[in-house]
Amino acid sequence: MPTLRILCLAALLLTFCAAAALAETPTELAGIGLGEPVAKAKGRIHTQKARTMDDSPWVQKIPVAGDKFFSGGYVLVGVCAAPGTVARIKMRYRDDGLDFFRTISGEMLKRYGDPTQYKGDFEGRTMGNKWGFSDSRLRPISLILQRTEGEDPELGAGTTLKLTNWGLLEAERACWQERHGAPKAPAAAPAKKAAPDHGYLPR
Repeated sequence: MPTLRILCLAALLLTFCAAAALAETPTELAGIGLGEPVAKAKGRIHTQKARTMDDSPWVQKIPVAGDKFFSGGYVLVGVCAAPGTVARIKMRYRDDGLDFFRTISGEMLKRYGDPTQYKGDFEGRTMGNKWGFSDSRLRPISLILQRTEGEDPELGAGTTLKLTNWGLLEAERACWQERHGAPKAPAAAPAKKAAPDHGYLPR
């Protein structure tokens, strides 16, 4: 009988631990839910400005309006497997100072623990960390906090936060390619004529 009680307690403990682990997985950013219909955040998202991604036609990119914390951003939503479902959220903070970045980095380290990957360069112009999680269906989720002094090709210089459900993105890609085939690769540029070799270049 004592053995049975111990096994039951162990099972309950594992259940609570699993629930706690799931609760730590971030699923919302700037009031927008990852994996939820984009219509739920229609007050923040400019759906009339949605555009298809040239290199990823299985998703649409939609601008997100700013608030008191963020100056703006975008979401990626599915168009095939789960049309209108948010698969990625990326936002840029209004405060682009280094002190703010250090503060929020410390808070995220306390909340999520050690990052799984450093997302920066050796010069220090780009700094950041990446954390990895899983949702309730064991689909991988990544969270990236990054600050760049140069130009982020998507949102410009400053501090950004990006939350992505890779399982949702992969489902959209697979669905789209099943219906349309793989997207055509861009035409290769014509080969340039080789420069003369004077004997001092590597071969």
